[in-house]
Amino acid sequence: MKKRFLLVPFMAVALVFSLFLAGCGGTDPEQLIREDLEARLGEVDELDEAMAAGLEESVGDDLDSFGITAEEFSTAYLDGFGYEIGDITVDGDTATAEVTITVKSYNDIMSALQTDFGEWLNSEEASAVTSEEELYQELGSMLIEAVQNTEATQNTLTVDYTKDGDEWTMDSNSMSEINALFGA
Repeated sequence: MKKRFLLVPFMAVALVFSLFLAGCGGTDPEQLIREDLEARLGEVDELDEAMAAGLEESVGDDLDSFGITAEEFSTAYLDGFGYEIGDITVDGDTATAEVTITVKSYNDIMSALQTDFGEWLNSEEASAVTSEEELYQELGSMLIEAVQNTEATQNTLTVDYTKDGDEWTMDSNSMSEINALFGA
């Protein structure tokens, strides 16, 4: 009986101690970084809406003059988009995450558009254009075609994070690298 009596308080102390240790550890840094990346890169539908809203706000009237919508452009641009978060390595107050982002190259799109538009300008079809509006409509059509015909490519990045207090923050250089993939 004496053994049982000592076992119950020991188990209660062990339970309280394990709960205390779990509370002190906080959230796993790797999980926090993974959640931050997922929130930034998001789902395609969320990115499509955000991109369309941003385009509408910044160049909405220009897109209208080209005869295309922000939704049409963003849907074509994000076709093939995806990402994969690989290994996350934490070393003290710094961390790195390997991320592969599949997205259409803004530079490839603009290069294709420039080539196609240049060729079109030297064609008989271009000489039949009688107004600026027609010219813009043709350019818009070529832009959408260039976006649709550009293949998404994989880009692997090492994304750096720094711990600031209890939060993990993506370094500005890493943020710039990700933004550059989207032509920002």
